[in-house]
Amino acid sequence: MKKNIVVKIMLAGWLSVFISCEKDAQFRQFSYPAPVVSDFSPKQGYALNDVTIAGSDFGEVTGAVKVYFDGVLADTVRSVTSNKIVVQAPQKGATGKIAVVIFGKSDSTQQVFTYKPSAKLTGMSTTSAQVGDDIVLTGLNFGTDKSLVQVYVGNVAAQVVSVAADQVHFTVPQAPSGTVTLKVDGQNLTGAFLLVGVVKLSGTLIGHSGSWSNNPATMISAAVDGNIATYVDAATATGYVGYDMGAGASVILKSVRYVPRSGNAARMVGGEIRGANDPSLSDFVTLYTITTAPATGVYTEAAISSTARYRYVYYYSAAGYCNIAEIEFYGSH
Repeated sequence: MKKNIVVKIMLAGWLSVFISCEKDAQFRQFSYPAPVVSDFSPKQGYALNDVTIAGSDFGEVTGAVKVYFDGVLADTVRSVTSNKIVVQAPQKGATGKIAVVIFGKSDSTQQVFTYKPSAKLTGMSTTSAQVGDDIVLTGLNFGTDKSLVQVYVGNVAAQVVSVAADQVHFTVPQAPSGTVTLKVDGQNLTGAFLLVGVVKLSGTLIGHSGSWSNNPATMISAAVDGNIATYVDAATATGYVGYDMGAGASVILKSVRYVPRSGNAARMVGGEIRGANDPSLSDFVTLYTITTAPATGVYTEAAISSTARYRYVYYYSAAGYCNIAEIEFYGSH
């Protein structure tokens, strides 16, 4: 019995050695070379600009690459090939050398990347204007090179009249109302919503009576209180809200902006923007129909093509409990 036990122990040891040897034969240990950084471009730029690093032995595993700007780790490495890395300059990076670290091995640039001060847009001289009017954008670090500055109203380019470090003057283009975008040397800055050739309309508030569970916070006034956190919730599936411009008055509706009740955007699908002149609203005309659920928490704008005049303009919901957070009407008197 003792002999059998010894034999079994020897056999187990031999198998262990054999299996270990087989495993070692298949096991490969990789030794990665240190990355070599030879150049980068551009040599200066803004936070979040892309920087291209040239060199060798970068590999192709994006997740293995770490890039530091004066010791600050970049959040986004866009792409990696053996001889090129494209990285986004970190928001909180500082002027200094760029270091590349791959699998614990590193190399640094000889030259420094210089951070340029980012432009900031802080104000706009008006939010309502006519085509051809001069608008002033105020802020910081705009520079003085007019060729590097562009202004858009919506998607329409405006003429830039002059540029100073803290001001940009532009002429309102022939364009529908829209958000002003300022581009400074590749930086996109979002401004205010500019009403072009129209005004924000108001009058006597009209609409359905009451609310779900008689909640005073969800009456029709919630649609025009300027707060997208409040909302209308009608007592029945059908509801409406809008304005009466008054006896003898009328407007041409050019656009509407609306925000759905959070979590209930689908209830606006099928909703209509209407115009009418009879106090009973029986002569209503549908000026626009909402066909897709609008984004929650932001305004959606819809252009109105009609040139007819109406005393009453309003939003009508046949089956959505008039669930809107805000509604704004724009046009001319």
